[in-house]
Amino acid sequence: MAKVGALVHSRHLETDGWEELVFGVPEEDKLGDHAALARAILTLGPGEEPACLIIGCGRSRHDGLSEGKYSKKYLLDNLERLREFPRLASLLDRLSDTERAAFREVIEDIIVTREVENTADEIEAAAEIFTEHGVDKVIQIAASSHVSRCIKEQAVARSHGKISKAQQWFTLATDMAYLDTKPEDVCVIEPLHRLDQPMTYTRPGLSEVIAPYFRLPDCDKKALVTVVAEFMAARRPDPLPRNGSVLRQARP
Repeated sequence: MAKVGALVHSRHLETDGWEELVFGVPEEDKLGDHAALARAILTLGPGEEPACLIIGCGRSRHDGLSEGKYSKKYLLDNLERLREFPRLASLLDRLSDTERAAFREVIEDIIVTREVENTADEIEAAAEIFTEHGVDKVIQIAASSHVSRCIKEQAVARSHGKISKAQQWFTLATDMAYLDTKPEDVCVIEPLHRLDQPMTYTRPGLSEVIAPYFRLPDCDKKALVTVVAEFMAARRPDPLPRNGSVLRQARP
């Protein structure tokens, strides 16, 4: 019997549209983090068993609870509402009373990680827990606007020996993206490798130049975005919308 684990990446509790990102939109059958987790568990194969479910834990807090504990509580409080999703209703309806109780027990046993600094730290913390529980297969769950970065950080962790070679990781994108964004807004910049691409041997490549971006202080990030936006606006046939400013100000 293969032991299956699942990691639900944490979400800052003050994120715009937090509930929809985490739960989903039942009337549109769009699965958020928790609904996607439920579907993954309810559709495990006959040779698989849920051995360890994990929710990450960032620094935000609400109602006296940490990010991870609040997220877990929200899932338990809304467990019955999962039936509102058409894709989940049929899966839940076919459960026997014993299976339904077992499903709830699996959710109640969710482990919250230690407080983590970022996505990479979250993956490393979860991988350690999966190893302790002898997990063979991991389902990594994240919003469609965040999942690409999660895969990248997973690959980095594996290359640095932070993930056991015995673990197979599979990544699942939910149907939700951050407020006012969509999956195509994500920009993946990989090192060029095609021999027919003239930029392949240009060094440094764009991925190398951009990689340190996340380590910059916010003021430098804004300066970089301004420079890039102005550069692109001057060269695009359809200039970027300016709305009076290169950068849209975040809400207070």
